[in-house]
Amino acid sequence: MFLQNLVGGLTALGNTQGLIYLFGGSLIGVVFGVIPGLGGAVILSIILAFIYHISLTGTICLFLAVQAASYYSASVTSILLNTPAHPEAFAVTFDGFPMAQRGEAGRALGISATATCLGGLVGCAVLVGFIQIVNQLPLIFHPPEFVALVLIALLLVGTLGTDKVSKAIVSAGIGIVLSAIGTDPVTAVQRFTFGSVALISGISLVSLALGLFAVPQMILIFGTATTIARQDMMGNEVEAQEAVGLQKGFSKQILQGMGEAATHWVALIRGGLIGVMTGVIPGIGGFAANFLSYGVAQQTSKNRALFGTGIPEGIIAPEASSLSKEAGSMIPIIGLGIPGGVGGALFLAALVIKGVHVGYGFNTQYPTLPYEMMWVIALGGIIGTAIGLLASPLLARITLVPGPLLLPFIMVLSALGPFVADISFFTVVEGLVFTIVGFLLRRLRYSLAAFAIGLVLGPTLENNIFLTHEVFPGWSFVTARPLADVLFAIAIGVMILKAVQLRGDARKANPPIEEEDPIKRAEIEAARFAKQNPYPQLAMLTTLVLFGLSLTIVVYSLVEFRWNSALFPVLGGGMATLGAAWRVPPDIAAYIHYLKIRKVLKADRLAAIAPLPEIDAKTGKKPLPTIVEKMWGWNGQYTRETFGIAIYCALTGAMYVFGFLLTVPVFTVLYGMWAARRVMPSVTKRIIYSAVGAGVLWGATYEMLNLLHLTFTAMINL
Repeated sequence: MFLQNLVGGLTALGNTQGLIYLFGGSLIGVVFGVIPGLGGAVILSIILAFIYHISLTGTICLFLAVQAASYYSASVTSILLNTPAHPEAFAVTFDGFPMAQRGEAGRALGISATATCLGGLVGCAVLVGFIQIVNQLPLIFHPPEFVALVLIALLLVGTLGTDKVSKAIVSAGIGIVLSAIGTDPVTAVQRFTFGSVALISGISLVSLALGLFAVPQMILIFGTATTIARQDMMGNEVEAQEAVGLQKGFSKQILQGMGEAATHWVALIRGGLIGVMTGVIPGIGGFAANFLSYGVAQQTSKNRALFGTGIPEGIIAPEASSLSKEAGSMIPIIGLGIPGGVGGALFLAALVIKGVHVGYGFNTQYPTLPYEMMWVIALGGIIGTAIGLLASPLLARITLVPGPLLLPFIMVLSALGPFVADISFFTVVEGLVFTIVGFLLRRLRYSLAAFAIGLVLGPTLENNIFLTHEVFPGWSFVTARPLADVLFAIAIGVMILKAVQLRGDARKANPPIEEEDPIKRAEIEAARFAKQNPYPQLAMLTTLVLFGLSLTIVVYSLVEFRWNSALFPVLGGGMATLGAAWRVPPDIAAYIHYLKIRKVLKADRLAAIAPLPEIDAKTGKKPLPTIVEKMWGWNGQYTRETFGIAIYCALTGAMYVFGFLLTVPVFTVLYGMWAARRVMPSVTKRIIYSAVGAGVLWGATYEMLNLLHLTFTAMINL
């Protein structure tokens, strides 16, 4: 049976459609994986919008191949530019870039590619072993344990990318409340629909994904107005190294590196095992897995002192764990329905959209599907690595493309995606609302991961809360399910440890000030405070609004719904209320402190803003300065970000008034000729860019709408 299912998973990919999506997904992963900020959640959220018209096999191939193929290409910029495209590729810079600086860029890329590919195969082999026992996990975990596991996942994943545990709790609570919108799966009562037919089925997962990840990230990139190589994953401008030139004999160097990586088979297997085991634990992430693998390799190596100077082991260790972590993250998704990160949450959302329910009985109902996922990860890694090696020189040049030139393509697809998914313009408006909310929460460093996972796992959490309440009335589960008690204790411990860790990180980032001059000391303290609280007014206002809104949701649920229907939104609203109440005192204190020292900071703020260049002789205007986010107030970056939000609002409104086919080319031409003039001064180049972009986007829009028409017509004829 095992061999039959293993072979069945491979043969399911052997048809023409499966191969097209496998190779297509790998190519997309390679191209977008090299662009900081546009890999991972952004491209997956765009793909999520179009899977309604793709088969289940095609969906799995697209999602997992994109993720698998992106890991090597993300390391290309780490090695050639010392600029990681993904957080997972950061550890590769320690030895990859020094090796490339010695004129051995091809060798470093060959080592990276081989380690990524073989490490992924190690992870897939371990995944096959776990698949044999994954059906036993739901027999161990009953509803109380599932509730505790979801809370652990929310806390572990939700605290990634945020500076306060309270913000993660607020974000998770908001996501849970949003998942309660629509028809209650237990009592069939409509909650928070307020008479809207469009909300009966709940919030659109596609609108949420695109609004939280794709468009806000594009607005951040637009705000920097610089090349891709000079921006980090948050869209902030960074100092970039000069690209390392690819020497003669590049191909021979690649072959040398590939052979050299294979000789370090112990490091490869160890890195792969570390990656897959960290992937099993939700919230650990590839960033921690790569650094853990690098640290273990350094401590156990005979060449410990040479790490950081450009040695093969320093590249093999983190790269071997990157793709294997992706294989490991499939285990909690398949066995428990719990994602390990944002990418896993979007993949889980894709499975839900296709009608596949993971967790108990998954292997029985879909015996070949887990093996199909394993084969896609393995083959996607191999194909993506091969494409990446062949296209390495081209991938390095992609990073020189100004980020704002990508804006019309991402925005048009993000606005079109919800309509294609649900054939309703209401979901497009939902995407616009989530864009504004997502951008605001991202700028204030709330957890978008907790927000998304709270919404995706909401139905699972509600069902298990209901079952816990029915099977174990009151608090009887405390004595009946000791494993649940342990897991709840772990959840509380995780929250406390994360709070201590974040507070410790804040102390390290702000060492004691040794300046004795009281005036200079006050200026340093004021500048440090401004860096920690860049938006004191907005932060305080947002916290108060969230507190009032979440408290209103709790009261409304208790008054309007019976207890079974009110329990879940009360839980989510209560989490958001407690988290916001936790945030109110420090945010008010920060605002009061800001009022006291803003006069002191006035001179610092003016000094922090780069002086405007002289008036351009061609345009007769002073161009906006490109500034890293440092101080309060408006500067060039904030102005462009606000303008980017206005562009998306205008695009959505024009699509509603004039339709998609007319709006898309006109928007692209206007953007190219006017808004892109800062990053493309040549009129001729802007004309070519506008014409080509308008043609490509109009063709894509026409094909998507035509596909909708054909699908809808076929459904009517049936």
